[in-house]
Amino acid sequence: MQDWYDDIFNVILECDEYIDEAIKKKVIRKGKLIKKTLCKKGQKAVKGRCAPMKSTERSKRKRSTKKGAIKRKSKASRIKKKRAKSMKKRKTFGLK
Repeated sequence: MQDWYDDIFNVILECDEYIDEAIKKKVIRKGKLIKKTLCKKGQKAVKGRCAPMKSTERSKRKRSTKKGAIKRKSKASRIKKKRAKSMKKRKTFGLK
């Protein structure tokens, strides 16, 4: 009987690397707690599941992240203050 369980366990471990599941994470958006779907690099969340992005979408996102980085650099002090406020709120929710 123990061998049967070991065989099933080994099959599950082998299949685990092929299964691509989304990770659900608790985040605060607009002052409320919601569950967000996080996917691996090169994938996006579609109806709660991870789907591969097309090449055009990936390249557009890459360009927009570079623009966003430049904008964030100029607004860093404001972002720092807001993050501190957010972390206080997270503590009250019991997240960190």
